[in-house]
Order: sequence, then structure tokens, then C-alpha cells
Amino acid sequence: MNNPSQANESAMTLEQAFEHGVSLYQHQKKREAREVFEQILSHAPDALPVLQVLAVMDSEEGAWQEALKKLDHALTVEPGDASILFDKATLLAQNGMNKDALEIVDALLGVAPDHQELLAMRQQLTAAIGKLGESRRTAKQMNQVASQKNAAMDAEVLETLSLANQMVASGNLDQAKQLFNAVISVAGDNPSALLGLAKLYMGEENFGLARQNLLRAFDEDTSEKEIVVLLSHSAIKIEDFKAARDHARFGLNAWPAEPLFCRLIVLSYEKEENWLEAYRQAKTFIKQYPTDTDLLNRLATASFQLLRTRHNFTPAAILECQQHIQQAAGVANEENKLRLSTYLAEVLWYKGEAKASKALLEDYISKYPDDVEAGFNVSFVYRTLGEWENYYRANELGLTCHRRLRYSGNMPQWNLERPKDDVVLVMPEQGVGDEILYFHNLAMVLENTQKVYVACDPRLESVLNRAYPEAIMVPIKRIEGEDIHIPEEVMNDITSWVAGGSLAGICFEKHGRHVYQSGYVNLPEDTKAHWQSKLTEVRHQHAEKKLIGICWRSGLAAATRNIHYLIAEEVAHLVKQFPDAVFINLQYGDCSKELNKIEKLSGIRVLQLEGLDLRDDFDGTAAVIKGLDAVITAGTAVHRLTTAVGTPCHVFFAGTEESDFNQPESLYCDIEFGYFYPPMLENKYPLLESIARHIQAS
Repeated sequence: MNNPSQANESAMTLEQAFEHGVSLYQHQKKREAREVFEQILSHAPDALPVLQVLAVMDSEEGAWQEALKKLDHALTVEPGDASILFDKATLLAQNGMNKDALEIVDALLGVAPDHQELLAMRQQLTAAIGKLGESRRTAKQMNQVASQKNAAMDAEVLETLSLANQMVASGNLDQAKQLFNAVISVAGDNPSALLGLAKLYMGEENFGLARQNLLRAFDEDTSEKEIVVLLSHSAIKIEDFKAARDHARFGLNAWPAEPLFCRLIVLSYEKEENWLEAYRQAKTFIKQYPTDTDLLNRLATASFQLLRTRHNFTPAAILECQQHIQQAAGVANEENKLRLSTYLAEVLWYKGEAKASKALLEDYISKYPDDVEAGFNVSFVYRTLGEWENYYRANELGLTCHRRLRYSGNMPQWNLERPKDDVVLVMPEQGVGDEILYFHNLAMVLENTQKVYVACDPRLESVLNRAYPEAIMVPIKRIEGEDIHIPEEVMNDITSWVAGGSLAGICFEKHGRHVYQSGYVNLPEDTKAHWQSKLTEVRHQHAEKKLIGICWRSGLAAATRNIHYLIAEEVAHLVKQFPDAVFINLQYGDCSKELNKIEKLSGIRVLQLEGLDLRDDFDGTAAVIKGLDAVITAGTAVHRLTTAVGTPCHVFFAGTEESDFNQPESLYCDIEFGYFYPPMLENKYPLLESIARHIQAS
């Protein structure tokens, strides 16, 4: 041999040499392969596999007679060998010797009458020699054999699938999985086997693998409904919401009367927390299926979440949401009915029906005492009703469920029972206005500890440094939905921590009031002088007139009607009640269009002080508030800053349906007056007139 592997041939067995030759042939190294096979024949001239392979190679090279000699030689060694005879018949047919080939094929069919390849060759050969009737009869025989074989295969598949399903029913899931896989290995992508496997994987919560099997089972023209349903469901589970909707919409087109696909579309938006689209889709599908329990439930959920997350607190939206919840609860099972009752309780609280809200939540909590979210939710109702012990107790659950702040310290929480040498970290929570409120109680912490770190909004750092110079400010820029990160050097120094919102409860328990001290803001002299001069100019231009600050909505709320805030028309009515006052704008955010509308409707211009940054400059804003005679505001950061400065503050709040805005209530501080009104009050003009009367009388 001239093959480089020649030196190794002597060390190989004939079997190993044959395998080596086959490998060379498969890699298209045919010349080297022939040398190996011929070398084998020199040692074993009667080696049948080698003779057959060389016959194939001779035929490929056009030397069919040489190939025929090798096959004839092989038949002298093993007369009647079906494999060699088949190869000879094939060779003869390829070279036009059809009658000779047919003679061999008929002999072989005498032994194996149902052999598909022999029947196919016989059909071709009989046709080639003009025996067309014989060819047709052979074709018919072929079809009969194929049908019988397929029927046998189908029967075996059905039997195996039946056994697999029995294994599933009896809980033998591993055996069932093996049987489904056996069907697939024999019958290919059998939809029933793939579906069975997918359902097993779904049960194991292996949704990715389940989805792979379902995609193999899916066919646009023939797929069962269950496959499409599970495709959508599995896509939701792996959070591929678009794919889930695509599958569900395909199902809706294929089975337009099937509400399950409508539910899946709504569910995909629900899991995506796209409450607006979930609400729209559910509302659309409800028209077709007005009594569908699941769709009613999902419409109620989407309506509630949309109301809550978008702060869409208009009377119409609240009433519509209540209607959806009550309609869904009317047909819900006991579990969903209880869950919907917590939604209804919150909506009733928005409406001012605090007592009914309390009853619903307390009933739910009695059944689900471990539901921390519900336990925290009832705190807002207790606060509205003035049940302060209950409020402060329930309010602490907001730390447990991370609704108040996202921080989980592994140190003890501070209270007045802690050692006086504690080093305490006061944590911020909720909005900047809430922080301003909490810091009324910071002196209480300083008087009872060795050292205090105060994590705060960076905009409040300078205000707090002057108010509490003995405390160490730690400015923290918080990102919604993310944990609060405190510098490592601070964490290494502290021995306990306390949430800012918990200080009022500690103060109330010890001192019977909500704030430890009233005004605490200490203004920088230069800032105070700068803004005092600006206000003095205004006073000179408007002699004998009061200067009143005004803020009518949250910076997060749109300039649209809301039960908690005022719109431009209402502000215009308010300012018209004060012919002897000048209004100074304290509304942060873009409100230029509203100011123009207020002036157009009332003929009164609300002054904007040039250079005052109401959103970020709390020193400047506090200095302006300090120089005013009063402030009228919604429950915003302006309210809290006004109280901390010590300027009389008149704040309007949505209260309960029994609230009387003609009787303002003293709030946490002496100069803080709350005008509570029924939340569903459509006409706020009487409320605004009441505020005007009380300010003018003071």
C-alpha cells in the first residue's frame, strides 16, 4: 500500500481495517479506501462485505462488469444471500438488464413477499419491460403492504400513548415520559406524544422545555385547540407576552367562539402589568361574553389597578371601578370574592366610605391574618378614621411588605427603649413631603441617642443641616422600585435604624401627639433676605393686601379633575374670594397653561417669583413661604414645608362622606388647618368659600 497508514495495517484486524476503509470512503477519500479494501482482499479473498463495497465502487466508476464479477464471486461463497442478490439485481437494473434483474427480484419476493424495496423495484422493472398490468398490480400490492404496515404502526403508537396516559393518571410520570419519547423516536413528531410530554413539563414548571415540544407539535392547519392554548400559556410563564398574545389571537381566529383565548390575551397584559391594555381588552371581550366569570374578574382587577397606578381618582372612574368589582364579585368563587373585597374596600375608602372599607378589610384579615399587604392597607383607613393606635400598629406592616421603603437592615430597629449610646440611622421613605413631615420628630431621636445619621433627599440636605446641625446628613438619591443603598462607612458605624415614618408612632405612644416639635426650619440669612426683599416689593405694589401662597395639585397629577386636587376653574373661583389678597404661585412643575387659564377666568394674576425653583430649591421656597401671611394647598410637599416653616397652612383633604369642610380641624401643628370634604364632592366651590372665610376671619 502507498497509503500513509500502511505501517499500521499489519497491526489492525481485518474488521478494523474494513471500518477504516469505510471511514475513508465516507470522507470522500475513495482512492485510499479502495487500496485498503483491496489489501483486505489480498488477505481474505472471500470477505463478503469487502466484495460488496468494491462492487459499489466499481459501479460508481462505470466498471459495472467488474462489479458484477465481484458480486458473482460473493454468491459462490454465500449462495442465496439476499443482500448480495439485491445488490446484483440493482446493478443489473441500472445497466438495462431488466429481465435478469426481475428474475432475481421475483425469487427474493418468494421469500419476502411484503418487502417494500423489492416491490418498488419490481414495479419499475415490469414497467420497463412493458408489463404494465403487472406493474400496476405490483403498485397496488405495495400500497396494501404500506397500509397494513402503517396500520400496525398506528395501532402500536395508540397502544403506547394509551399506556403513557395511564402512567400519567397513576402518577408514574417518569415512565409516562419514557413512553412518550419512545413514540416520538418511532413515529417522529407525533402531536399527541409531544403534547403529553409538554403537559408533563408544564407540571414540572419547566415551561421552556414544554414550549419546545408544543412548537414541534404545532401545525397551523391541523393543531388541536389544547396545543394552541398551552403555547399561549407557556409563553406567559416565560414572560414572552407578545408571543403569548400571537398564539391566543391565532386561536381566536381558528376558534372564534372560544372565550379561553380572550382570557389569555387579557392575562398576558395583566402579567405584563400593562393595566391600560388589560382593561381595554377585557372591556371589549366582555361585550361578547358578558357573563364570563374569568373575564369579569380580570376586568375588575385591571380597572382597580389602573385606578390605583395612574392615580385616576375622578368620581366617574371610581364609580366605574366599583361597579366592575361588584359585578365580578357577584359571580366569583369564595377565594376570588374575598380578594375582590380588598379591592372594593380600597375603592370605598377613595369614595369616603371609610367605615364600610374598614369592615371589609377587617373581615378579610380575620380570614387571612398572614396577608401583610392587607394588614398595611387597613392602616390608611384607620388614619382617615382617626384610630391612631390601630393606625400606627398597622403602619409598621408597610416595612414588612416593603411598601413603605425598600430596605432590609439586619440591625435592630430603634425605639425609646434602646440604649442611649445607640448610633442610629434614620431612613427616608415615600416622597419628599413625607420626609419633611417625619423630621418634626428628629429632635426626639437626637435627645435619646449618641449619634444620628439621617438619610434624606439631596434637596433637603442644606435645610436639615441647619435645622439639626448635630445630626449627620446622608443624601440619598432614591430610584423607584430599587433598594436604598447606604454608604458602607455609615453601615459600619450604626447600631440600630429606624424608618422616618415610624417616628410619629413612637412620639404618639410616648407623648400623645404626632410631632415632637412644630416648626423646625432655620433659614440661611442671605436666602431669607433675598426673598424677603422680593416679597417686600410685592407688598409695596399691593398695599394693605395679604400675601397668600397657593398650590392646588401634586406635581405627579395631571391638570385634570381629581378628587384630591383642584382644576384651573376651581382655583379661579378661590382667588376671586380674596379681593384683598395677592396670590403667590407655589405650584411646582409646569403649570403655565393653568396660570393663564386662572387669570383669564378670574381676572386675577397669580404671581410667579422670578428665579424661584419650586421643585428643587427648598431653601428658597421655604424662605418665600416664611414671608407669606398664609398658604392654601393640597396635601403636597408644599403643605409639609409650610408647616415646618411655621406659616399658617390651610390644606384641603378628601376625607369621609361625613366630613364637614365648614369646620376646619387642627392637625399636627397649631398653625395647620385641615378642611376635610366628602371625596365624591362634585362642586368644590362651597369648600373653597369656606377656606376663604376662615382665612379672612383670622
